[in-house]
Amino acid sequence: MSLKDKLFGFHGRVRRQDWWVLGILVYVMQSLTQFGTARLLGFEGYAPAGEPYPVVGDPSPVLFHSVSITLLFVWPQLALTAKRAHDIGRGSWTFVLAWVATGALAYWPIQNFAIIDPVLRQADLWSRMEPWVVMGVALAGLLYVFIPLGFIDGRPGPNRFGPSPKSGHRPVFNTAAGVK
Repeated sequence: MSLKDKLFGFHGRVRRQDWWVLGILVYVMQSLTQFGTARLLGFEGYAPAGEPYPVVGDPSPVLFHSVSITLLFVWPQLALTAKRAHDIGRGSWTFVLAWVATGALAYWPIQNFAIIDPVLRQADLWSRMEPWVVMGVALAGLLYVFIPLGFIDGRPGPNRFGPSPKSGHRPVFNTAAGVK
């Protein structure tokens, strides 16, 4: 399978090693692109999604920038996730949905986290529980994706999603008959 197929196609299977290496490379490229373009556009105090940043005035351009760069890199991450799920013999929709939901939670409005700023702290129960609930759901989603896909070995041999990526495409020779 070519690198293009691994990063942009949703069919077939991908090895655990490829999933880790390519996933980390896509994430690093996304972070560098977000950071570099934010600096070029003059977003002072820029921080990755989910972290506080001092924005004076309207935060919409910073948010739009962050979301648009993230959307550029979602497709390769989801393609890798789908193919890795196929390698362990499972359908990809639950993993893809968990990945998308966890990523969306990174954009949860940080000012709602009343526990961070004592001035914003409110007496109601939700204001105190909100950060724990949101981050707990995000952690559960990440564990749901990373434990099976990152640590469980793929199914040996072909499955309903295609041949095993570990077997390769080496021709088998019958040396006695001289036939391929």
